[in-house]
Amino acid sequence: MATTLAVAGFGNMGATIVRGMLAAGHLQPDEVVAFDPDAYRSAEAGRLGVRVAHSPAALADTSTLLLAVKPQCYGELATQIGALPRSTLVISVMAGITMQAITAAHGTHARVVRVMPNTPARIGAGMSTVAFSEICTPDDHAAVISMFETIGLVHRIDESLMDAATAVCGSGPAYIFHLAEHMMRGAREAGFDAATADLLVRQTIVGAAELLRQSSDGPAALRGAVTSPAGTTAAALAVLDAAGVGDALVRAIAAARDRGRELSRGS
Repeated sequence: MATTLAVAGFGNMGATIVRGMLAAGHLQPDEVVAFDPDAYRSAEAGRLGVRVAHSPAALADTSTLLLAVKPQCYGELATQIGALPRSTLVISVMAGITMQAITAAHGTHARVVRVMPNTPARIGAGMSTVAFSEICTPDDHAAVISMFETIGLVHRIDESLMDAATAVCGSGPAYIFHLAEHMMRGAREAGFDAATADLLVRQTIVGAAELLRQSSDGPAALRGAVTSPAGTTAAALAVLDAAGVGDALVRAIAAARDRGRELSRGS
């Protein structure tokens, strides 16, 4: 059976991408081969009907190679896969590993694409940014965009912005979850039991996010619509402003971007 997609790393994102493609009918399970050193993840691939490789070297002869390992694990994996024997579309979802580094590892047969998806892809609500190398063909562009549209929205960017995209989209869900943690804590300290605090905060964030998605107004206008002068929301926002929460979030995004650049320099 010919391998259409070889997957290096069957963790959260690798598995999510494969599930999205299978559900959309883009691939049949036996057209996919996956390698992951973790026995549980390998078993999960097998339960999906995906063929399981026992060595990364088995991934080299494919039309499309998906690199979905942690950046810190890529060096050893790249050595084991080695130079690709034929022209191959190589899609990386690794933060900080440059196209140049991937090409150096896998040779001139690699047509490299970098993609930064995020964890809401697990429910088909992801935001993926994609950057193509110059040798990618129009068919490559269409195939990769179609692939990641199975798990959410896709936006094309230049590779120079990939670290920034990682900071905004890739890490972004963690900022929202961090906010949710502390809103739940505040709700409990205000008198609600844990279950009620959980319900109120989850639905408030879901509703606000959906309003932001559907509204033609920007976030500042939507915030203004909630905030009456000298009212309860104004009192709450005054505390956030005094604590520098907004500026801290901007600095957090910059810090995540800069860490991506550090990973790039190390690749």
